[in-house]
Amino acid sequence: MMAQLIKLYFKGKANTSDAAVKRAYASLSSIAGIILNLLLCTAKIATGFFSRSVAISADGFNNLSDAGISLMTLFGFQIARYGRGNTHPFGHGRFEWIMGIFASLAVVLMGGQLIHTSLQSILNPQKPLFSVATVIVLVLSILVKGYMYFYNRQFAKVTNSETLKATAADCISDAAATGAVLLSTVIGHVMGWQIDGYCGAVVSGFIVIAGIKSLWEVLGRVMGQATDQSIIDDVLRAVEAYPEIAAVQNLMVHDYGFGYFVISLRIEGYRKDGEQLYNAIHEISSALYQQFHCDCFIQVDYLVGDDVLTEHLRDKVEYVLQKYSGKVSIDHFRLIESGCCTTAAFDLLYSAELQKSEEVICREIEKELESENPQYRTIIKSILRRERYGSHRRNKSKNQNQEDNK
Repeated sequence: MMAQLIKLYFKGKANTSDAAVKRAYASLSSIAGIILNLLLCTAKIATGFFSRSVAISADGFNNLSDAGISLMTLFGFQIARYGRGNTHPFGHGRFEWIMGIFASLAVVLMGGQLIHTSLQSILNPQKPLFSVATVIVLVLSILVKGYMYFYNRQFAKVTNSETLKATAADCISDAAATGAVLLSTVIGHVMGWQIDGYCGAVVSGFIVIAGIKSLWEVLGRVMGQATDQSIIDDVLRAVEAYPEIAAVQNLMVHDYGFGYFVISLRIEGYRKDGEQLYNAIHEISSALYQQFHCDCFIQVDYLVGDDVLTEHLRDKVEYVLQKYSGKVSIDHFRLIESGCCTTAAFDLLYSAELQKSEEVICREIEKELESENPQYRTIIKSILRRERYGSHRRNKSKNQNQEDNK
């Protein structure tokens, strides 16, 4: 069914890298989620009412909360369609994240209320009424949730939407919760055990956990997550086409939601290649815009081609760090032309125990270099020891660098 809707809905929209196509995929997923969850909700609540099962009713309200999330997500997607303006120059894509926060909180609150209802059922148990229709409804619900998982996972890959990724994961949790309800219904009928309230509490717990997980993922996106490595690789491949670029530093992708992001980076080379470097900037910016429809800001830094001076100043910095017993190190050390001054730029890698001493270490390094020459400046990027993509250096042998400096 979904394959036919895709063919109908996306006729002439095969370019899944386009932001409009991403929004269309996300909207279709939300609409399908609303319809399917409302159908499941109606069937389960009706079944739970007639069978006097708290667990089945709780599972039905879980589907109702899912429908509400899909509705809020759809609303967020529609707002995200609006482009940039004077008030919001980076567009409205992040509105989806805001709606995701509210939706996740609503799920947590509903789960808490259902836990309260389940506890009351445990204290005042009533034996549910068993019927074949109840089993059929629960089995169909598991199959529908499995189907929803597959199409949400597919759409999440296309749109890179955190909301749809969370929805896909939630579908698996829902299927597991419904499976637990089905199991308790059958066991309760066969063995005569009154475990309906306990199963309702378990399902409610699933709801709360799913809501907290969804909230955590959305908040992680708001706080800033590492960019998809494939985008980083594409940017670096675009740069590698220009041999005059010696290195790439401070590559950052600023995500503003739904396929719109801004790329910023600094490229390094030598002044003798100045014209080629500026031509490379325009060509790289144009290529990235054509591929991602994003804005790109690139700065050129001219390297100082004095290997002796570079090694001397690096030794000065490492001398300062000796007293920290190997807990601090430097990486990507280079000298950059800065008008009448020379700037020593490098990454400062330190362990977590020295985080409070970061400013002190930087001041010591600055003082040591300025004592050598007042015209020396520093650009220090302080980094806790961990994997990062913020600084990339192209592989170039020392002989090649020396050849470039001639």
